[in-house]
Amino acid sequence: MQTISINNSRLFGITAFLVSLSIILALLILAKSFLIPLAWSLVIGLASFRMLNRMEKKFKINRFISSLIFIALILLGIVVLFYFFYREIVSIINGIPSFSTNLTESIQNLLASLERHGIQAPLIDQMQIHNWVSEHSDTISRALASFGKSMGNIFLIAVYLFFILYYRDNYLYFLKLKEKSDKAYLEAKEKAKEVAGVISGFLYGLFAVTLILSVMLYVIFLIIGLKFALFFAVLVALLALIPYIGNPIGMAVVFLYAVVSSDGLMLPLLSLAGIIITNTLKSYIFKPIIIGNKISVNAFAIFLSVITGGLIWGVSGMILFMPFAGIARVLLDYNDSTRPFTALFATLPKGILHQSGSSKTDEDQG
Repeated sequence: MQTISINNSRLFGITAFLVSLSIILALLILAKSFLIPLAWSLVIGLASFRMLNRMEKKFKINRFISSLIFIALILLGIVVLFYFFYREIVSIINGIPSFSTNLTESIQNLLASLERHGIQAPLIDQMQIHNWVSEHSDTISRALASFGKSMGNIFLIAVYLFFILYYRDNYLYFLKLKEKSDKAYLEAKEKAKEVAGVISGFLYGLFAVTLILSVMLYVIFLIIGLKFALFFAVLVALLALIPYIGNPIGMAVVFLYAVVSSDGLMLPLLSLAGIIITNTLKSYIFKPIIIGNKISVNAFAIFLSVITGGLIWGVSGMILFMPFAGIARVLLDYNDSTRPFTALFATLPKGILHQSGSSKTDEDQG
């Protein structure tokens, strides 16, 4: 009877966990139009708490004013970026008719080269290429229009962010009321600081790495003679923020543009080489130095968080779920019953199992 009751309790626990997980996933998917802006505002707010506190103490600024200034600067940067992309994309679209001619010549040269090597390829009419380019220019215009509609979400994030920044002391007061002793309150406060440190280190490091990548790409694109060098440098750097799929997309966009805007394959190949070199420098030199292991999570956990975030919230989820994994690691580490699960997130030092085994053997001998 006891064995049956134990099995029943375990079965009930597993069932309750699966049901709870299903409800959480359903809420995350169904309420994503509300939760994604809120999540972005929380991440930005947690990353900026410490900086704003220092600024208010140093310059004696009212919290309302400091919150407004911070949000205004963020919105100004976003508006400038939107305007820059809008102006550059319009210029590229206006030059698309000449692109179709260059694309036709490039394809004809490629077909002629294949025929010289004994490979027969079907002929492609220039009008077909022009129609294809025109159809895709309409697609770009529609994408640009939908890009502008996302400004509504940005202003919603700004509203959330203002209240989060303005009422940031309420969270500490909540912890003070929640914890029954001063020791527990100080531990909870340290936990909150560690969570904010994980997010701020990750976001500021990511911004610095993206800026460095943009500058390196801009210099390379200028040297090789790629038109709209600044636009493509910023575009590739921003796409690189999307894990795993951002870099291939950026390389494909730059390669296609270089093919239709040049006479040969030298410019496209140099563009690809430049992107590969700069991304290698970013991944193996700048990112480890600037970001390091700010979120203290191993590569497999990051991969799972990116895949899960992409399935639930799309591109926003792919970026947001990385610091969320770091936050989960911090929260699990502060509870004795959940602390063993942090081993699934961590990158273990070499020989740690031997060290644990030897210390245990010493204790047994003593």
